[in-house]
Amino acid sequence: MPSDRHIQLQNMVRRWIDNRSFKMCALPECNAVGYVADFVALAGMYGDEHERLTKHSGLKKKYMSPIYKGPGLPLEYVVRGDIDRYFVCVFEVKVSRSDFLNTFGGKDSAHAKARMEPVGTAHWVVADKGVCKPEELPYFWGLLEPYGAGLTEKKPPKLNVLPDEHLHSIAFDMLWQSMNHRTSYYDQVIAMAKSIHNIQEAIARGKPIGEISRRVKIADDLCSIKGM
Repeated sequence: MPSDRHIQLQNMVRRWIDNRSFKMCALPECNAVGYVADFVALAGMYGDEHERLTKHSGLKKKYMSPIYKGPGLPLEYVVRGDIDRYFVCVFEVKVSRSDFLNTFGGKDSAHAKARMEPVGTAHWVVADKGVCKPEELPYFWGLLEPYGAGLTEKKPPKLNVLPDEHLHSIAFDMLWQSMNHRTSYYDQVIAMAKSIHNIQEAIARGKPIGEISRRVKIADDLCSIKGM
């Protein structure tokens, strides 16, 4: 079961990628990329972030280029460049040195081997300072560390260009999972936190005892149902 710190870092990842994308579908504990990653986001990246990441990887943004065929003839357009603005972003959250080494310490396990080849467009390890160093990561993994209430990038990822059909397959899986997946531990904690906040809000606003009792029962049911 994920630790409280693991949940906190997942929340920070969600905010970090949301601030860099104009459209996003994101899931914790998501297996749409071939293994269960701590967090996966299908994100349409803003132009400046797209340009920054592609430039670091030696890639060019995709664009439509007109071809002049002659006087009076309509222009034809072809796609040029390497990578579109939609990225499959894969995140691994590591809360301790042993947790990091279990995945990236060269172990001969299916869990570790799966992380040695790119499965998305961009990959980041998310860890507190001192858990790992950028040079310890496989070449295509970036590194994010907490800084204040957010995350700072200590190493940018090397982008992997996904074929359109692969990207579309992952997008379909994520859409299906977001609509049908069983509630994860991450979502359970969020739901319980909201229910407790609703109790505090009712008390602060001087709501009748009946309303407070109703909200207490909702919170109690959530904790009981989830086995907490």
